[in-house]
Amino acid sequence: MRVVGYARLSRATEESTAIVRQRQAIADTARARGWELVGIEEDNDVSATRTRLNRPGLNAARERLARGEADAVLVWKLDRLARSVVDFGLLLDSGLQIISCTESLDTTTAMGRAMAEILQVFAAMEARTIGARVSSARRHLPTVGRFPGGIVPYGYRVVPHPSGVGRALEPDPAEAAAVRLAATHVLGGRSVYAVCKSLNEAGIKPRRAAQWSASSLQRLLRSDAVLGRVRVGTEYAKGPDGKKRKVRSATVLRDEHGMPVQQWEPILSLDEVERLRALTQRTPTPGRAEATAEGRRRKASRVLSGLISCPGCDGTLVAKSRRSAGKPVYACQASAQGRKCERGVVVECDRVEAEVERQFLAVFGRYAVVEQRVRLRETGELARVTEAIRTTSEELQHPGADIRALAERLTKLHAERVRLDAVPSDPTSELVETGKSFAEEWEARDYLGRRELLIGCGAVIGLAYAKQRGKWDPARVSLAFDRR
Repeated sequence: MRVVGYARLSRATEESTAIVRQRQAIADTARARGWELVGIEEDNDVSATRTRLNRPGLNAARERLARGEADAVLVWKLDRLARSVVDFGLLLDSGLQIISCTESLDTTTAMGRAMAEILQVFAAMEARTIGARVSSARRHLPTVGRFPGGIVPYGYRVVPHPSGVGRALEPDPAEAAAVRLAATHVLGGRSVYAVCKSLNEAGIKPRRAAQWSASSLQRLLRSDAVLGRVRVGTEYAKGPDGKKRKVRSATVLRDEHGMPVQQWEPILSLDEVERLRALTQRTPTPGRAEATAEGRRRKASRVLSGLISCPGCDGTLVAKSRRSAGKPVYACQASAQGRKCERGVVVECDRVEAEVERQFLAVFGRYAVVEQRVRLRETGELARVTEAIRTTSEELQHPGADIRALAERLTKLHAERVRLDAVPSDPTSELVETGKSFAEEWEARDYLGRRELLIGCGAVIGLAYAKQRGKWDPARVSLAFDRR
């Protein structure tokens, strides 16, 4: 009889089921029984529970059987082939003949087929038991100060636990230094975008991306991980379609008083993180989302988009591509928008922008750019309680939240907040110089950054009609500044 071998190893499997040992057992069994082994297919680091029957090695073995190259598939143990009773039944129904090296199993006989079905029930039960045991361990380990595995937060590295059992985390010298550097710059008044640019230029990269983005750096500086905290309690469940969905989000591990537990050595202090959160807090502007969506729908986006108006109707000129000349233009859209304009205007974008740049830098070019810096009072304990109130309020919105316990915690936290908040103080802000002139910033920024400079200075751009058709006159462009 001709047989094709199949071996599989998943991440959670012990060393006793290593691929090398499975292959050796398959070869020895085929030789001892006088069978012809036509080959061995394998799936390494593949879970049968997650992938079901869609596995490269298993598919290859089934194709060889379908082509008549072999009469049966030989496995080290039945659970290497399938963990689900349903999946195993599908294989048998498709006509697949299965032989096990370590079990009295040969589905070419009626008794062997019945025995295989019984064994598969126990294999499915063992898979569910392993899953429950792993989930329980992942929930328990953080409570005793051990790292449960998974993605290591940026800024940390895995080390042996001081007790000698399991693993823990400690700050990684290079990555932690990068986090502190970024935090210092942002707290010093620089924008997150500018700090990202500095890190990328210095060759300091995140682990799983080519370079830092403003959003990824902002998430890192606002995270609980840099405070040495862990998040626990994520739960998943299968939906009607069989796909896993999150039914409970992870929350910060807390003590009996509802206060977050510091599990590892922090990279940043709580006061620093709270100030970073305040500085990077996004405040939605009414109508801004709609305006952004509308702006993205435009075919061309330029420095003066939305900042320059038609001299005839005061309507905003829109940047468009002019097919006849092949150059983008700012054009009046009164007719397309159902408005009246005595005399529309069309002007080349490059010419207007060059004149606005010349006039703007002539006024502001030599002056230093200033940015707003927000200052918060240095009250660490109050910051901890305020953070605990915020996160507890967020937990109340999670499906399956323990409303009574969270409400009791919130009541205690509010009482503590009243006690600590005896001397209220609002955040203050001040303008600080960035160390660069407007001319230097203009040269370094893209069109969006240049728009910010114009808007920040209150630029009001005027455009007059041409005195002579077909001839460009820079005097048509006027630039004033609204100081209000």
